[in-house]
Amino acid sequence: MANVSDSSSAGKTTASAGYPSSGYGWYVVIILYLCYTFSFVDRAIITYLVEPIKADLLINDTYFSLLSGFSFVAFYAFMGIPVGRLADARSRRNLLLAGVTVWSTMTILCGQASTFWELFFTRMGVGVGEACLVPCAYSLITDYFPRERRSLPLTVFSGGIMLGAGVANVCGGMVAQYAQSGGPREFLFFGTVQPWQLAFILVGLPGIFFIASIATIREPARHEQKGKPDSALMFRYLYRHWATFSSLIGGTTFGAMANMAMLGWAPVWLERRFAWNKAEIGLYLGITIFVFGTIGLTLAGSLANRYIRAGKKTVYIKIMMAAEGLVIIPLILARVYDNPYWVLLCIGGTIFFTGMPSGLGPAALQEITPNEMRGQVTAIAFLVLNLVATTLGNTLVGLLTDYVFVDVKEVRSSAVIVAVFATVLGLIILRLGLRAYERTAEENRSDG
Repeated sequence: MANVSDSSSAGKTTASAGYPSSGYGWYVVIILYLCYTFSFVDRAIITYLVEPIKADLLINDTYFSLLSGFSFVAFYAFMGIPVGRLADARSRRNLLLAGVTVWSTMTILCGQASTFWELFFTRMGVGVGEACLVPCAYSLITDYFPRERRSLPLTVFSGGIMLGAGVANVCGGMVAQYAQSGGPREFLFFGTVQPWQLAFILVGLPGIFFIASIATIREPARHEQKGKPDSALMFRYLYRHWATFSSLIGGTTFGAMANMAMLGWAPVWLERRFAWNKAEIGLYLGITIFVFGTIGLTLAGSLANRYIRAGKKTVYIKIMMAAEGLVIIPLILARVYDNPYWVLLCIGGTIFFTGMPSGLGPAALQEITPNEMRGQVTAIAFLVLNLVATTLGNTLVGLLTDYVFVDVKEVRSSAVIVAVFATVLGLIILRLGLRAYERTAEENRSDG
């Protein structure tokens, strides 16, 4: 018995050798989690400021969609790839510092914009700055925790988007309500600002705190590294394991698409069918997103850690598949029950299950990707996710509502149909790549 115990302890010591203490690692995760929350508030609050921005800038829905979607997503997604390359070769801490500084400054400048093009380019700057966060954060966390203990911190970090969505909904709902009932205000050094401009300034100012916090982070040593960063080698690695990466990225993307279809139209759903005002919608929806999303992500990370320690294989994929199968239940019930509180509960269930792939997908990518490629591969995965899930998910719901149901109140049916379709497709793609993922993970583990 003593030999077994000693052997077990030695194994754990060897696995953790060269990694910072667990306490310091979690300190970094908390900072990155709050940064992720902060970034999502900055990008998402505009969705609650539609009418005041349109009125002040004299633009229509089409121009607003360019402000809320294209100006941010296109540059956020595509800038991620060169930023990922830098994250694989340079100091991730310093790159993150630069990113937070840029997006905070640009968010504040959104509050000084007085024309469509001024707001368009400042929103573009927010996207460029935020592109630094995800590749740097995932790469940093994998070097703060050994393989058998990193599932939970990675999924906790992913949970920042749930808190961010919650805060964005609560604050956005209140600001939108205020914008419709009040006029311009004098604010500190910014002079006279409209309520929607004040919203951007207020969510941009906390960037000072995050810049100071990130400055306290130490750049960790890189583990599980097989060579120097090389984009050509990275693409050859992706090609060699194309079945694994296409399955994992595709499954994660379509899981996120189901989430986007529901959450992107939930405020409109509640407003059109139940005549709730924006402050009500923001409060209830924000709390629902945060509570259900955080619980789902935390549970997924804990389960993954437990099964990985027990020696189980393809843990990430199997949990993702289970979640994408179970989410169909609340999706269908959301369409069956035409009651606002039941709808909120079903949306909560949807977020609970769809949040699991959104956290475990990036964690799974880290497991099968050599260290020197992680920033670039993560950036490519989020490029696909943002372009497909965010753009296609929202657009398909609008098309079904306008041209199939021809009834704005049937946005609920459109959202559920798109979400169920995306979920089934994601489940099939994950199942097809299960064996390929197992082979790639085993190869990467033995080489590391």
